Parts: sequence; C-alpha cells; structure tokens
Amino acid sequence: MPEQEGVNRRVWERGGHVEEYANRQLLPVEVLLLVRYREAVSGRSLELGCGAGRILGYLAALGGEVRGIDISPAMVDHCRAAFPAADVKVGDLADLAESLGGDYNAILAMDNVLDVLDDAGRRRLLAQLRAMLGEDGLLVFSTHNLDYVDGPAHRAAPTDQTGGTVSRVLRGAAGRPLSDVPRLARRLPKRIRNRRQLGPLERREPGYAILNDSAHDYSFLHYYIRAPDQVRQLKEAGFELVECLDVDGGHVAADRGAGDPWLHYVARPAR
Repeated sequence: MPEQEGVNRRVWERGGHVEEYANRQLLPVEVLLLVRYREAVSGRSLELGCGAGRILGYLAALGGEVRGIDISPAMVDHCRAAFPAADVKVGDLADLAESLGGDYNAILAMDNVLDVLDDAGRRRLLAQLRAMLGEDGLLVFSTHNLDYVDGPAHRAAPTDQTGGTVSRVLRGAAGRPLSDVPRLARRLPKRIRNRRQLGPLERREPGYAILNDSAHDYSFLHYYIRAPDQVRQLKEAGFELVECLDVDGGHVAADRGAGDPWLHYVARPAR
C-alpha cells in the first residue's frame, strides 16, 4: 500500500470521529449542487466516504435508491441507524467492492474524500467510477486546490519546522471563546508531533502535490491539484467537465483556477 494511503487509512479506521461529523450542515455550494442536480441525485446514487451521513441523509430524503460506503465501521453503524432507507456498507476507495454495482445516476465524493489516495490510486478510482456511471450519470466531488496553497495568503503563514502550528493555534484561539483555549492548548503537542512525523513525507510532482495539512491535527497526507490539471485528469479517465465551483457556489474558470482552499467539480462520461 502506498505510504500516503496507509497513513490516512489508519486514522479513519481508528474511528472516534462520529460525533464530530454527525451533523446536517451544508456549504452553500453543496446546497446549490443538490438543488441544481436534484434529478440525478434523487435517482440511483452512491456516496463515497459518506461519514456520519451529512450528505447521505439529504440523498435519502429525496427518495431515490441510495448507497453509501465508508472505511469506518463506526460511521457505517451510525448511518444505518440514522438513515435506514440508505444501503450503507464498510468499503475502501482503494478497493471498491463489485457488490456496489453500476449504472448510477450520480456518484458523490464530497469533503475531499478522493484526496486520501495517491496519484495512481486516484486515477484508478476515477476510471472505475466512469465505468459505474450510467450514460447520463454525474460525478460530483470536491478536492483540495493547489492554487490556494501557492497563493499569497497561504504563503504568508508561518512555515517553521512545526508547520506554523503554534502560530496557527494562537490565531484560531483569538477568535474563539476563552473556554476553548485550554482544549486548543492540549492539542498543541499532538499537532507538533504529527507535523514532525508527516511533514517530511510531503512531495510535489508535475500536476499535483501530496501535503500534510492541518486537518485533524496534521494527521493526514492529502492530494492537492490545480483546476486545469484536474480537468485534464478527468478527461484522461473518460469524463468531461460540466462545471467547477468555489465553496460559495460561484463559477470557476477551470483553465485558470481560483484561490479557494478546495473546489467542487461536476463531470459526466465523455460523449
């Protein structure tokens, strides 16, 4: 197993994140996508990395045939209890089960879930998803934006050995209630330890980067890509781009990209 995938898999398989993810809060772009593509997502849909059902619950409410997979058994158990109309199973993006079938109207991969895979695994998965979609099916997903990392706002952040952890925690605490400060301070040693362990595994390759970002106290190695490179990657996997959106739902010119931390893409099988 690639080192990146092994690191990410161990974090999610440990569980313990159900309470954090068990909510129904949507980003503006997610609301827009569910409304704009309601016909597709209310048909036969599959959500990859469904977590505690933040998106899955809305898919189930639309009344279609809904399936979901997640690598965490605790997340799957929660979804089964909270959304019994959905068929939810333990599953790994790196090895999609044949039992998931195909001919889906929509496959969703929100919360940057594809970014847990390395480049080869990501391309393999995209090709697999292309084969699982119906002729008019849609792939809806989000991914980390490399243009944001290389933008002026992000470059201005501290980049010491701990990845600017101390400064970032202090800046975050400044805008929070005083009651949050002790909790943030307790997390600081873990953040520093994870950053020192995983920071050296970062790398940049032509067209993408693998970066140790601040998610879950620097516990992950995530895939980052620019919009033009993502569009080319989709084309190579047999897709054509329908649209690219920022987190507020604004249109992004895919040949230029944008400065948001992550972007949302809608693609369909190339015709």
